Amino acid sequence: MKIKINQNELNKSINIVQKAVSARTPLPILSGILIEAKDNMLILTATDLDLGIKTYSPCEIEEEGSIVVQSKLIGDFVRKLPPNTYVFIETKENNNMEIKCLNSEINILGNSAAEYPDNTFDNEGESFKIKSEVLKNLIKHTYFAAAQENIKPIFTGCLFEIKNNLCTIVALDGYRMAVKKEYIDFDGEISIVVPSKTLLEILRIIEENKDETEIIVSESHISFKIESTIIISNLLEGKFIDYEGIIKDNYVSILKVNTEDIKESIERASLLARDDKNNLIILDIKDFNIQINSASEYGNVEENISVEKEGENMKIGFNSKYILDYLKVIDSDMISLNLIGKNNPCFIKEEREDNNNENYIYMVLPVRIS
Repeated sequence: MKIKINQNELNKSINIVQKAVSARTPLPILSGILIEAKDNMLILTATDLDLGIKTYSPCEIEEEGSIVVQSKLIGDFVRKLPPNTYVFIETKENNNMEIKCLNSEINILGNSAAEYPDNTFDNEGESFKIKSEVLKNLIKHTYFAAAQENIKPIFTGCLFEIKNNLCTIVALDGYRMAVKKEYIDFDGEISIVVPSKTLLEILRIIEENKDETEIIVSESHISFKIESTIIISNLLEGKFIDYEGIIKDNYVSILKVNTEDIKESIERASLLARDDKNNLIILDIKDFNIQINSASEYGNVEENISVEKEGENMKIGFNSKYILDYLKVIDSDMISLNLIGKNNPCFIKEEREDNNNENYIYMVLPVRIS
């Protein structure tokens, strides 16, 4: 292999595929990136056997070839090269790779590309396109509510459902649930569970992309094609919980509050709540005021916010992290806290001018307070 490529392109491509490099793996070769040069493209591939990412970058090829090199080493070196310079890459005998740029040169001992797992990116199944901005919205509002670790692996994933042109993503971890819906131009029916880790990587890659993302769903895999990058992931097996059965509307108290006001108050109160394993804050709702309290051995905080209220007064406790995770992703100026009782779930919704208040529902369980 002998190629010339812009540092910006190479650095961007390495950053994209590194997200699929396995940190701890029984197969040492999976800590590397497969680098292939052919058809005037530099193709970078990484996989941990659950998630695979392949990305294409234009380059000038003098000689085609392939090699596997240690991901962290090449990533760190290329990242520190001057931007917008040209990088010259050449493979030598015994799987050695030489990288030159201006006055810098590094030689890396790699592995034969033949040793790299033959991870196919040809996923055959139901295919459709979705606006990247819509997909980003769906993921951003939900993925964080999935379980990080769980005795039921299904809850480390997000339900990805399409019915009657409505795409729904649902995530829950036993303490909270996020449900986001968006209309899309696809009239098929799909119901699968995608690892939340996969959706987070999609969110990171999609950031700058305003076009469409092509999605292909087969029995065991889902793949996303975003511009010159393909991401393929295993699906999770098992039955997801009946999330619609969890959603209630028998509210005894509805509070409308300014998003920024409550976010800033909870952020201040949570400074002390962090010392509590439940990050406990207490909302004392009386008439048209919420008093937010938190306490620890170091002191206590009291915040007061004006609200519009219908229904009963109530004192209820929450894990502040769960509320802040929600408040960090929404765009609306006002939200409503819909309360069923001090020991029952709270349903938080955006108060939107277009009245699409039901398109995003966030449920959080209270923490019992004595």
